[in-house]
Amino acid sequence: MLEVVVCSLFVSSLGLQAVVLGNWMYWQQSVNTNQDEEEEEILTQYESKENALVVQQQLNGSSKQQSSRDPRLVGWEFKIIRANRNLFRNPAVLQCLCEEEAEAGWIMLEKLDDRRVRFKRPIALREIIKAEFLNYDPYRSHYGSSWQPINWLGAIAALVALTLPAYLGYVLVSQTLASSSQNQIPTIFPPVDQQSVP
Repeated sequence: MLEVVVCSLFVSSLGLQAVVLGNWMYWQQSVNTNQDEEEEEILTQYESKENALVVQQQLNGSSKQQSSRDPRLVGWEFKIIRANRNLFRNPAVLQCLCEEEAEAGWIMLEKLDDRRVRFKRPIALREIIKAEFLNYDPYRSHYGSSWQPINWLGAIAALVALTLPAYLGYVLVSQTLASSSQNQIPTIFPPVDQQSVP
């Protein structure tokens, strides 16, 4: 009887651990999602030369339009490169990233944290630098491998959480059935005589 109590406590604790692990993984995903949404809202605003020129003309009272400039060639474009781990904590990795991005004309604007770096480049470089001559996509937003150990650990934990209680339940039932069949008193039936049967 003590074995049944111990096995049932062990199986129920695995269920609780699975629930706690699932809630923790959900919380981690929601924190990452919120961080990605917030960074788009609170990014540092930088004035482009075109905006500064318009503001300066408005202050001077000049209404002359600059129609000679192509609007595609004025201004900046921005991007954020993310990594799944804290790759950019290492200065050598950050330097390598900046050198690769410089090939496409991107300039490091700021390092947001150890997982995110913000770049800018003049819009005119879209036309000048051809993507087919680069070893990577100039508009990439991810750096490094997408392999995350937490995903593999979560899959292994889920597999163990599913198979271990099933195995323990099987062992518990088989031991209970084996012990109950040994404790049962066998009933003795009188042997049936073949000659007395009509």
